[in-house]
Amino acid sequence: MSILTVQQQSIIKNTILPKIPQTRLPLVHALTSKTDNDEQKIEPFQFEKTIKFFQDPHTVKINVFENIICNSFSILKSHLVDRRIHLCQKLYRHHKNGYILKDLHNLMKIFNILADVCQQQALFIDPFINILTNCSKPFLLDKSTDAEIYSSALISFYSDFGYLLRIPNKRIQQCILETLYKSIQSTNKSVIAKDNYDGLRPTTINYLLRIQCNSDLCETLVKALSMVENELSLRIHIIKLLQVYTSKFPNCVARMLTHDCINRLVSRINNPDSSGE
Repeated sequence: MSILTVQQQSIIKNTILPKIPQTRLPLVHALTSKTDNDEQKIEPFQFEKTIKFFQDPHTVKINVFENIICNSFSILKSHLVDRRIHLCQKLYRHHKNGYILKDLHNLMKIFNILADVCQQQALFIDPFINILTNCSKPFLLDKSTDAEIYSSALISFYSDFGYLLRIPNKRIQQCILETLYKSIQSTNKSVIAKDNYDGLRPTTINYLLRIQCNSDLCETLVKALSMVENELSLRIHIIKLLQVYTSKFPNCVARMLTHDCINRLVSRINNPDSSGE
């Protein structure tokens, strides 16, 4: 090894190279369009998916063939019933503060489906009643203009809501009448803070009362008296509702006169109480 090589090695060993600063890379969070406020918002209930599941032709076939081959379909049918009840409970919890006006059409679809299902399977009566009770709370507005935009839809909704009295079940009938009565009572004020409606606004009681009076509820209630002749408590609920409607809006009396409802009421005043109460 030459003297020059030895000297070069010595110089390299004695030379202190400057340290390269190790700067940390900045921690970047996952990029997303969501904000902290978005995480608090509740995802909308999937009405169409729920309706499709209840109307699935395969589930209907299972209900038909269950009576023919009981053992083969009992487990599958039980699973379908559990899923349907779970969806009903989810709908009830999701709209515990009230239903949104823009969902009226799909909501009544579910009501009509459950009205038929309850007459076939008693397991759905309690979930159906829970869902109905949410209608005693003010409907919710997504926009301030929704009250007028959906007024016709809400009138049709209440007309169909009264037709649910056709279900031959006293508990469901009583729930429908109590729900209507509570929805238009001044004492039925929600204790929920306005900022807990997830950006929605509740309708006023006067608005709901006006809408109900413009629907077919008066005529339907009078006709329903003949269906509950032996149920004094239900008859009292009906009379209370009619008193509220006719005292607040004279047009209800005119509508009842047109449909011969007054004659039906008067003709039954002196009838004996067949309920025994």
